[in-house]
Amino acid sequence: MRENDKNDDWHEETQLRLSESSIYLRLKEKCANAPGGSHVMALVDDATYYAYQRTKSILRHMGEYTLHDGEHLFRVLKLMSRLISDEDVQKLTIPELMLLILGAFFHDIGMAPDEKLVISWKKIWDKQPIFEDDLEEKECAAFERFFNSSPDLVERLTTSFEEGDQTAVDSIKAHVISEYIRSTHADRARQIVERDWSGKIVFQDLDLTSELASICFSHNEDPLSILDLEMDFPCDSETFSCLPLVALLLRLADILDFDAKRTPEVLFAHLYVRNPVSVMEWQKHRAIKSWSISQSKISFLARCKHPAIESAIHSFCDLIDVELGACNNVVSKINDYDFSSGRRFNIQLPFRVDRSNITTAKNIQGNPLYSYKETRFSLSKSQVVGLLMGTKLYGNPEVALRELIQNSIDACLLRQALEESWGNPYVPEIRVEYRKEGNDVVLEVEDNGTGMDQDIVDQYYSNLGKSFYKSRDFFELKSKYGATFKPTSRFGIGVLSCFMVSDSVEVDTRRVYGPHESSLPLNLVIEGQESIFWIKEGMRDKPGTSTRLTLRKKQNPWADMSSKEFIDAVANTIPNPRVKIAVKSDKKSRTLDQSSFKKITAKSLKKWGWDDQPNVDFFELDFPNSKNGFVGSAIVAILQKHNMPVRDIHIQTQTVEIDRVDYELEKSMSMSGEQISTHSTSISIDEDGCVESSEGSSVVCSSVSRLSLHGIEVPMSLFPDYWRKQKNQVSLNWPFPMLVVLDVGGEFDLDLNASRTAIIASSRWNDFELTFSNEVLSELRKQMSDVYWGGFMTYL
Repeated sequence: MRENDKNDDWHEETQLRLSESSIYLRLKEKCANAPGGSHVMALVDDATYYAYQRTKSILRHMGEYTLHDGEHLFRVLKLMSRLISDEDVQKLTIPELMLLILGAFFHDIGMAPDEKLVISWKKIWDKQPIFEDDLEEKECAAFERFFNSSPDLVERLTTSFEEGDQTAVDSIKAHVISEYIRSTHADRARQIVERDWSGKIVFQDLDLTSELASICFSHNEDPLSILDLEMDFPCDSETFSCLPLVALLLRLADILDFDAKRTPEVLFAHLYVRNPVSVMEWQKHRAIKSWSISQSKISFLARCKHPAIESAIHSFCDLIDVELGACNNVVSKINDYDFSSGRRFNIQLPFRVDRSNITTAKNIQGNPLYSYKETRFSLSKSQVVGLLMGTKLYGNPEVALRELIQNSIDACLLRQALEESWGNPYVPEIRVEYRKEGNDVVLEVEDNGTGMDQDIVDQYYSNLGKSFYKSRDFFELKSKYGATFKPTSRFGIGVLSCFMVSDSVEVDTRRVYGPHESSLPLNLVIEGQESIFWIKEGMRDKPGTSTRLTLRKKQNPWADMSSKEFIDAVANTIPNPRVKIAVKSDKKSRTLDQSSFKKITAKSLKKWGWDDQPNVDFFELDFPNSKNGFVGSAIVAILQKHNMPVRDIHIQTQTVEIDRVDYELEKSMSMSGEQISTHSTSISIDEDGCVESSEGSSVVCSSVSRLSLHGIEVPMSLFPDYWRKQKNQVSLNWPFPMLVVLDVGGEFDLDLNASRTAIIASSRWNDFELTFSNEVLSELRKQMSDVYWGGFMTYL
């Protein structure tokens, strides 16, 4: 111990506890007579003391997480020694032993960020943030991207702020900060090591700071990535380090520190842990009473008081099993490696966790508190698919084409944002072709969008109900590259619609990674929704995706259509495409783009009565500016008398005398919300000379709508008959009839039912309806005189 540290109790404590480690003792033994050995020992003492002290601040922003404090660091070091035999410890070189100790103490140091960093993150919630330097602004921008990648949290925070619930606001902000610390801590650990210890982690004259930083970073990466570290790293002419071995022991020891010591009861109660995920993590750890860890066996002793806790422990053991499987592949590489020094390792790891001692707690009579079985709800895929299709989730099988096109649009718009950020020219394009191939009829949709790789196929495309466009992966990508579009794909079940019209789906795809960088091409063939994916090397040379359906002969919804009718059907389904779509059927073709929507106006919805009518004035409205969140047009009909708006008009009354009996003949008009109607009385005389008076009415103008969301048709009316209106379906209940053609997009995103056939009521709809109402009134005001407007407002 150095003279100036004699009275430093904390420093003494770390040194005393280090002496309990077989790895530390072996290092001390080897350094005793080695050149520069005293420097290595002093370095280890200083570095471990530094890390032990710094980790005290983790609790400041990570209060609801299981402990990553100094106790955790010592336990990781202890577990390392249990995962390697004494014989192999003897073979370790000084730099390997030093890196093992420092890795144990530095791997979680990123969970203790500088307070200046945390302050810079919090500035995303300032109205006009002021940054001290470019680094602070950069850190704030990175944190903002992370926050925006969780739209649910953004919405909860906004709602809580608007409701004045400051407690909820503070809680959400704290949760976001702790989540960001957790998810980025490995990279931050690398940065801290390189910043604060560069030039100090030295063996002989060799600086190992970069190697330590990489080892710390690797503990949170894919386990096989540690093979990227150098297997036989030269430290001097006779000393080498097996960096993958150090990284392997670190990541296993870290995940195996799983017991009640990381979740002490007094701290659990003091911290008032509330987050459901955090509560489960704390209770899961607290159920572990002891463990046994060696090269031949890993087992935990747990007595669980609730089946959810027992299930969580088994799930965690599943993760350990996966880790052990991957690490055993690394071990085989290390054991078989021909090291320069001639040494050979004989590392052994179990392949699975022994779970025989993970059991149910018992009551005072000795009986189990519950009977534990891994019984959960399970789904029969074929029956669920049958139910979805049979109950008209999709209804019309033509929606298979809609689902494919909307997936392509999203992929193109995402790639457009990526390419713009990379400074590359890019023109998004989609091709739809309906053709005959021998005796078969084929429908093919191809795009030059982002495409897919094996990971996207495994995580999202093949995982029904899990949409990439609802995932954190998408929102992080969107936030990183500043993409502003709102995807139309939402539910992750669209691929099922293909099997309404086809028995097989063939996909050729290739994913874009970066400027002029992409994945290997993939070819997927799925023979029905029950089939496994047949995946092989594809032939596609550019990023994008093509999907090919061989249509059933008896369930082809386009079989009776002419080429023109098929193209029109596509145009009606995608009235305002945000991407150019080339549609081809036989020898006919047509290109659809946003200019196509300009030809679809409210006038196209005119039926009888919407032409010139006495006592009815028509106002044509245009909404060309997408900055309002929608584009389109409308025609509003207003009932008027003497050039002033009214609700009712009594047009005429005439008395007719028949056989000395007076009959009143009347005619009137009224406006009631969705329509303008005429009402009249008439008389009739039958063959016996009997006179009858009757009343009748007819509709002059009735509201009609055509609606699309982000360019894709939503086949519903904004003015549904009350007896047809579905639960939670939206409607416009206005005091005048109108024809309206709208494509809603931009800043607005509306909630759809799963089949995309209706917009459902939500706060998003309320915001849109208010904005649209204000725009309609604003356009009407421009066309009305002051006197007319005053009467109109009185009428409203």
